[in-house]
Amino acid sequence: MTTQIFRGALFDLDDTLVDRKSAYDDIYRVLYDRHEAIHSQTPWKDALEFFWTLSPDNATSPREAFIEIQKRWPGVTGDPESHHEFYFTQMIKIMKMLPGAMDFVDWMNSTGVNWGVVTNGDEFQVEKIETTGLKNHVPFVVVSKFFGVDKPAPEVFMEGVRLLDIPDIQTEEILFVGDNPHTDIIGAHGVGMKTAWIHMGREFPDDAPYPDFIVAHVEELKVHLHRHLDRSGEI
Repeated sequence: MTTQIFRGALFDLDDTLVDRKSAYDDIYRVLYDRHEAIHSQTPWKDALEFFWTLSPDNATSPREAFIEIQKRWPGVTGDPESHHEFYFTQMIKIMKMLPGAMDFVDWMNSTGVNWGVVTNGDEFQVEKIETTGLKNHVPFVVVSKFFGVDKPAPEVFMEGVRLLDIPDIQTEEILFVGDNPHTDIIGAHGVGMKTAWIHMGREFPDDAPYPDFIVAHVEELKVHLHRHLDRSGEI
């Protein structure tokens, strides 16, 4: 991995700093156990495999997912709106930081590198940040629904650049880190940022620009996210 030092960094939230994957499994285990129409017909392993088809690239719309769930198991009761509420209420209850991610966040803060979070979502993203304890550790968070557009729109990435508040910074001096090729990598690449993809055991798809770095965990990027002092003691 070629070393390049960045002046600033922006991070996605889910499956980059917080453990959405484990929470997703747990949420759908609750749904599976609650509905006889599912667990009486389908082994858990097969049901979980189906549930993950409802979350391509680790993104999902619970309302749309519920429509597909009822198609698969017509006996499941409820409606898309109640499933949306169930999904995020459960998510907030059980969401945790990824192992080692809070240590990495504290390390980031110790380096003096300007950084922040840019995430798609709404008020539930804010609640995740509070639940995980990240609120008091992250310099700023841009939540797409509050800002007005979702990733990969360039405007939401440039809002992150603005909040980094680094004089004369160029976008190529910023590293964007995320797990979603089609929102994180495409969007950041589109505004000229360098990109790091959290692979989570996946192969990178053919329909997105190849990231500059592919890593399993944010801590692998430490070598690129620190400041060196020159002999005068200045950055």
